[in-house]
Amino acid sequence: MKLNKIASVKTGLVLSRKETKNSSEGYEYRQLNLKAVSDNAIELEHTIKFYASEKLSNNYLTQKGDVIVKTSDPYTAIYINEEYTGLVIPSHFVIIRADENLVLPKYIAWYLNKECIKKAFRMSCMGTLKQIKPSTVAETEIRLPTLERQKQVVDLYDISRSEIELLEKLIRQKKIYYKSLINKINRM
Repeated sequence: MKLNKIASVKTGLVLSRKETKNSSEGYEYRQLNLKAVSDNAIELEHTIKFYASEKLSNNYLTQKGDVIVKTSDPYTAIYINEEYTGLVIPSHFVIIRADENLVLPKYIAWYLNKECIKKAFRMSCMGTLKQIKPSTVAETEIRLPTLERQKQVVDLYDISRSEIELLEKLIRQKKIYYKSLINKINRM
């Protein structure tokens, strides 16, 4: 099934159309940007201020349940939870809003982050920019199991991601510990 049959897929806001140069006259928002998007999260400290000349439509602000996809390599898909709501979505992101009666948004994010999908995105790009079009995302074939099976996949993925993050944290702490221990022994 194509993604556009189970979700709306559109591009983010062309910022220059709504931006104001005078911050005192505009509406202040936080703006999503490429630097703020990491593997599976948005680093809010890397978002930037955006001053709009008018109040922006909710269509261009992140909402709980959205999936945001970078249009440039590595084409990261991020599920938007409560923590990431209200950010301005610029045009170098694709916004996916799922019909939750058919598909879980987290399942879409997991599916689009599969290496075979990212490879297909890379192959669909022409030129040096390597950017995908929203239509490429919309036309992506998605294997759609039952909602129960989607939930199982998402739950297992969340557990694995949490475990990997904990292991990476442990590795960093062990490196610090052993470096300190070696330095201590070396001073004796």
